[in-house]
Amino acid sequence: MTKVTMQLIADSLGISKNSVSQALRNKSGVSQKTKDLVCKKAEELGYKYKKSNAKVMHHSFLLIATEFAFSQTSFFGEIVKSIFIEAQSSNHQVSTYTITDRDIRLFSLPKNLENYDGIIVLSHSDDCYLEKLIHSGIPTILVDHHGPTLMTDSVLTNNRDGAYDAVSLLLENHHEQIGFIGDIRFSPSYYERFIGYQRALSDHGIPFDSLIEITEIEESQGALFNKLKQIPEMPEAWFCVNSGLAFMVNSFLQSAGYTIPEDISLLCFDDTEFTRTAISPITNVATDLHYMGSLAVRTLIKRIEESHSPFIQQKILPQLTIRGSVLRIDA
Repeated sequence: MTKVTMQLIADSLGISKNSVSQALRNKSGVSQKTKDLVCKKAEELGYKYKKSNAKVMHHSFLLIATEFAFSQTSFFGEIVKSIFIEAQSSNHQVSTYTITDRDIRLFSLPKNLENYDGIIVLSHSDDCYLEKLIHSGIPTILVDHHGPTLMTDSVLTNNRDGAYDAVSLLLENHHEQIGFIGDIRFSPSYYERFIGYQRALSDHGIPFDSLIEITEIEESQGALFNKLKQIPEMPEAWFCVNSGLAFMVNSFLQSAGYTIPEDISLLCFDDTEFTRTAISPITNVATDLHYMGSLAVRTLIKRIEESHSPFIQQKILPQLTIRGSVLRIDA
């Protein structure tokens, strides 16, 4: 005798297994008509499930990220905290799952994925793996990541305009030799920040100088110090793609005898403890991470309720925080 499963019910009705799961748990991601059809078919086939009289049950979300992303507590940790606060404020539940290299290599998705109403993917990972995750049919939102093949909602930083704004500040303060530091292959965000940096230079008539554009770099002090020692002449200012790199650049410059900002100005993306505790505190352009996490949860809930609406990318414009690491002509 064939065992009656959610998949069997789904195949009988020509719908996804996830839709069957949502209908049987009386979730808001499917219509009442679909719920009625699923419940009727389940009874016909003899499938046992716990009935609920509640009109709408609270959602259960799965927050997914790589071990690297989860380890970055000063940045992604703030987004994670906001996701939990926003979800719990409406009595939704959030569980976490760490994507491993083995998962990516074998295209192995988290177990019991069908038990979740929505998926939140934090930061970048392997896009082919994320495609398979999205194709599971469970509403999915990407946070701080996107890709041309990833057909789902995303909440992003407007990296290009943020970098443009930051570099323009340096240019307005008469800095013309502005270096760039960041591995643009590591993350789409870093590449977009490089494009914003170059666009600002171009719009101000400043030629690019490959000697002060470090676009391939391991984010370690040893690797960065070796790269900086190879620079023939230091620029008037450095723009770094994140606060960790900026903190290391600050340490290198001071150890080499430079004074910040009198000798060299320093500016970066992101506002973390690195920017606040450095001497001098580092001027930065940064996204409101708490807002990003909150917006992600609200967008995912809307996707669950409006499953057939077009996918959207929402870009948060980062704001400049001017501190002591930039020499300003109006100071």
